[in-house]
Amino acid sequence: MLQHAAVAAKPLLQVGIGYSDQLHAGPQPRSYTFEVLLTYRLFTELGYDVRFVTAPYARLTELLQQQQLHIATRQSGLALKGLFYSSPYTSFDNQVFALAESKVELNNINDLKPYNIVAFQNARQVLGPEFASASQQAKSYQELLDHTQAVQMLLKNRSDLLVMDKNTFYRRLAELKQSETPVVSFAILPKVQYRLGFYQPHLQQQVERLLLQWLASGQLDRLRAEAAQSAPAIEQLLRTHQG
Repeated sequence: MLQHAAVAAKPLLQVGIGYSDQLHAGPQPRSYTFEVLLTYRLFTELGYDVRFVTAPYARLTELLQQQQLHIATRQSGLALKGLFYSSPYTSFDNQVFALAESKVELNNINDLKPYNIVAFQNARQVLGPEFASASQQAKSYQELLDHTQAVQMLLKNRSDLLVMDKNTFYRRLAELKQSETPVVSFAILPKVQYRLGFYQPHLQQQVERLLLQWLASGQLDRLRAEAAQSAPAIEQLLRTHQG
């Protein structure tokens, strides 16, 4: 008589994935594609089942603090009491863009104040206190969830300046078939590094060991390249494991 050993269910982790464009908007890699692949591979390697929870970036930290997530992606800035963080796993080169015809000249962050500014979601929180202060004193300031809408506002002269990651800006410009539009950019903002956030220190320690190995071996770069080439499959992965 055969004996069938009971297979213990893997522990389930709720992983927060943030977005700044509409989810599943098309076949191109989105801002969250790499993070979906990274967290899925990371936690399955450690023996967990993954359930993705999607929310705007600005909500992820709140959900983590409420312990509605085990892990939140895209954590930056000062460490918050009761939360624990991994080493940075990615960074973004945010710049300020203007139409060339506007003749804008910017030498530092304080020069932003006289202008109408549109920025990516959560920019005021992640770009540091100097940017936060300048944005509060700007002629007008708003943060948009949709990157494409933000670029269109600049192109239509509905904003003077656009704050966005450099690669994202030029990708959206190409998607809008506006690559020939003369624009100028100003590299006056700090680079933003993102970490994974946890409320359980033992989980942070477990993940950190493997993440550091992957950083040292180049595995993160390989995952980033894979994510860029496999956007439809990763979108399906997200849907399949979405809570």
